[in-house]
Amino acid sequence: MGVKERKREKSKTEEAPKPSEKEKTESDAVLEETELEEITHIPKVVVETKESTLTIEPEQVAVTPTEKIVEAPPAIEFVMPAWGDVDETEWMYSVPSRKEDMGLWANEWSDYLLEWTENKKVHVMSLATFISEPPFKDLKDKVESFRQIASVLVDKEVAEWRDKKKRQLRIYWKPLEDWADLLYQWAIKKGKLRLDVKSIVIQEAAEDFASLPEKDIHIVLTLMVNKRLAEWVDTKKGAIIISID
Repeated sequence: MGVKERKREKSKTEEAPKPSEKEKTESDAVLEETELEEITHIPKVVVETKESTLTIEPEQVAVTPTEKIVEAPPAIEFVMPAWGDVDETEWMYSVPSRKEDMGLWANEWSDYLLEWTENKKVHVMSLATFISEPPFKDLKDKVESFRQIASVLVDKEVAEWRDKKKRQLRIYWKPLEDWADLLYQWAIKKGKLRLDVKSIVIQEAAEDFASLPEKDIHIVLTLMVNKRLAEWVDTKKGAIIISID
């Protein structure tokens, strides 16, 4: 009688059957996709604004806050005199020796200096500035040139010396009467009915009239009172009230 063979049990140490190529491919794909998601996961970005909080999903385009662009003031254009620089007309950069030529030479330069100071918004031209700024710095005898050119403007009553040594020249490229009208129109437009010298210089520094010498601002306010465009509040401090009648 034959012995019935016992059914063989699977050993614990026996290796499990290997997955088919198809199963392996699908399993690896799932694993790679899971790992890729962990590596490339992009957290939500929260952008806070004054009005609300904006949540940006990963698939959306990132929002970069725009920076406020501050425009620089336009640069003041430098204009050479009509006769050009020292290389073009060397004779214009030397003080003429003949008296007849001196008048014409100084007159040409004085007209240019008047235009130059207006363009640069300069009210007081010092000798130090004159000898360091182009094109004046190319003049051969700078000190004598400054005095000769300035004297023409003084004779034309559009300038005056501020010191006995004649080193500082006050140039009136705009008459003070015009400044009075301009300041009045500005005050009405801005609704600023009380003005005084100090507040104009300090608080309105961006305005052209604020760069006037304080003594001249006081004169401008006096002219406004004389024209009945304003009334004095404090004469010593140079304070006025604009008339709107």
